[in-house]
Amino acid sequence: MGNGIQHCVCCDGLRAWMNSSSAQPSASGIGAEARSHHDLAAVEEARPSDLLPEGLSKNQQKKLLARQARQDRKGQKKVQKQSDALAIALGRLGEMLPAPPGALDASQPEGVRLRLCAAFGARACYRSLPLAFGPQLDEGLAAVGSVLVRPEKYGAKFLPQEYSLLHKLWAVLGGDCAGAGVLDIGAGNANCAVLAAMLLGLTVICVERESPREELRAEMQLPPHLRSRIIRLEADIEDFGRAQLQEVASAHGLSRMVFVAKHPCGVGVDRSIECAARLQADQRAGATSVTIVGAVIATCCTNKLCLDDNQVSRVSEFCKFYSQDLPAFAGDLGMAQLERTVEIMSRCSAWRTAAGSNGNAIHTDQLEWAELFEDALQTLRLRRLDRIFGASTEVRFAPTSCTLQDRCLIAGPPPLPTGIFAHDGASSDPAFLAQLRQSAGRLLADTGAIDCRPKGLKSAKYGFDYTNGMGDDLEGLSD
Repeated sequence: MGNGIQHCVCCDGLRAWMNSSSAQPSASGIGAEARSHHDLAAVEEARPSDLLPEGLSKNQQKKLLARQARQDRKGQKKVQKQSDALAIALGRLGEMLPAPPGALDASQPEGVRLRLCAAFGARACYRSLPLAFGPQLDEGLAAVGSVLVRPEKYGAKFLPQEYSLLHKLWAVLGGDCAGAGVLDIGAGNANCAVLAAMLLGLTVICVERESPREELRAEMQLPPHLRSRIIRLEADIEDFGRAQLQEVASAHGLSRMVFVAKHPCGVGVDRSIECAARLQADQRAGATSVTIVGAVIATCCTNKLCLDDNQVSRVSEFCKFYSQDLPAFAGDLGMAQLERTVEIMSRCSAWRTAAGSNGNAIHTDQLEWAELFEDALQTLRLRRLDRIFGASTEVRFAPTSCTLQDRCLIAGPPPLPTGIFAHDGASSDPAFLAQLRQSAGRLLADTGAIDCRPKGLKSAKYGFDYTNGMGDDLEGLSD
């Protein structure tokens, strides 16, 4: 993992893009100036009258063309606004980033790009990350999906994510779940925890600041002998420590744990890594008999570092976790520069999510910059996981049709198991699939599928309404 500019893998493809885009504007008008009124008039004149609806008077045609021209100008303003936002962000980054010897002009995007990668030691490019959705998807998804009753659209979104994470747990544990458990940070409704308990026989400790209502907790639908495998602890991840872990582990005969966090937002990822570091340090010091054998963390919402759901900036907290790994930002002045740099990167990472919204004007270059910003910040997390566990890597763990937040960090002792990279037909895991089928068969024969439909809730997005009982899922439900 070199920090040399000439070997920065994040920049290879982006450099080629920059060279080509500077020579010829893209078809979408990225970086182009807004059209003049003369240009708009030419566009209007170029519209053939036979494309207008029939039966319109000349006055109506004129009004229609004027309305279309206004819409054109509005779209062009949106495009120009995004071009300006990118230019401003890169300009500010150019002021903040250290300039190593021989660096390109800070005012040029290419120079900013190279300096960013050099300062953060960016480790991998998002688009080059391996796809790792789990083995033999059709068989695996069918087995896991058979044990839960959920709205169809809800299952279509979450089942592929859960299946992928289940297999990564299995791989990190070496396919041996005896005496093993899962520490699930931010478990929410515990659907993933319930699957790990039912299908892999794991005991899951769900650490949640505030648990959902009982009727929304998936474990409450389990038969008693399985329900005992789900333990809820209401605690802040910052306060969770060896005493709580040791108490639960001793009560359930657990000697090995996998640390799991699915989509903790913003600095929640970094607090989770800090918790793993504390627990590992305790184990090495002999303060606990439980070994944390690895971590599986699906990261989420880099944009919430600069402003979380409570409208509070977590940039300073994030930077304190990683400042020791960034010698280019040494000293008090360097820390201030680092915080301003991370704030810009965090804000601009939202471009990637915004690019999936209807009517957005996000440019291709904004999208690639957002990915690069996330690459740089993920590198800090990977470097720390290396120190905690010995080895770490990053994959894309689920289809983007299920989640745009598809980055997943995996850590454990070296060498990391090859199973964490399993992807559909390119790999197989007969033992894992046999475990799923056997466990699913027993559950269905004993109790039937577990009803995890969200009682009392309604969702147009996922097509259900359970506010008046557990009726049929709805098609075409509108708000």
